[in-house]
Amino acid sequence: MKNFFIITNKNRDRDLSVTMRTRAFLEGNGCNVYMAEAGPSEDGHYTRKEEVPGDTECVITIGGDGTLIAAAGDTADLELPILGINHGTLGYLTDVEVDDIEGSLQKVLDGDYSVEERMMLCGKVMDPEGNIKKESRALNDIVIHSMNLKVSDYSLSVNSKYLGSFKADGMIVCTPTGSTAYSMSAGGPIIEPFARMMVITPICPHTLNTRSIVISAEDRVEMSVSDDNSTVVFDGHSPFDLKSGDIVNVRPSGCVTRIIKTAHDSFLKVLQVKFSS
Repeated sequence: MKNFFIITNKNRDRDLSVTMRTRAFLEGNGCNVYMAEAGPSEDGHYTRKEEVPGDTECVITIGGDGTLIAAAGDTADLELPILGINHGTLGYLTDVEVDDIEGSLQKVLDGDYSVEERMMLCGKVMDPEGNIKKESRALNDIVIHSMNLKVSDYSLSVNSKYLGSFKADGMIVCTPTGSTAYSMSAGGPIIEPFARMMVITPICPHTLNTRSIVISAEDRVEMSVSDDNSTVVFDGHSPFDLKSGDIVNVRPSGCVTRIIKTAHDSFLKVLQVKFSS
């Protein structure tokens, strides 16, 4: 790899010292480095795919997991691998710590790395007549949540077959990557990140026996709302208010996120280190 595109979360790298350090190392090794305009923007995006030069071979994100997730959605059509430098907190997806930037980048230049393919979701908001009102992708999850701390009723179908109704604060549909995020906090299972499946997790359901549901990655999920009290968000961004009768259709995306890993720790080892208290 010789051509890199750096996406920086300026809220994390405020003085751009990590960004400039990364750029200097790569250019010192004969690489071409392009820079996105430092973000985030008001809508939570850090770049647009039109900004990425055509000869780019790798995207580097500097920030936390949220920066990498946003970049994955913004550049998914380009099918470029992403290397995450952790300048945030948890750093579950971002593989490189600030103290080891040069060592990790050298591994990338030497070809000493692996690429993990993570499935993504495609979500569409449709009105009762079938018109598309909103469409977006997500690496982690697509979440419907109630507004104003009011409980709402959600009707759930899988592959057009009615599964049930849920009185809850919201519903989460996540990928294996997203199973360690909001879904886990809501009591959902942790899924090995290379698997292909989806998890449906109710948020604070008002029952005693409601559990998460694990389904095939090829299934199609439909969630409808019965009032005007809910919003849908895609990876925590792009909120869209729902109206009574709207349907949120979730299916696997044709795109995947390719994440570069320079460490060789197993998934279980990373899980133990990152989530130990």
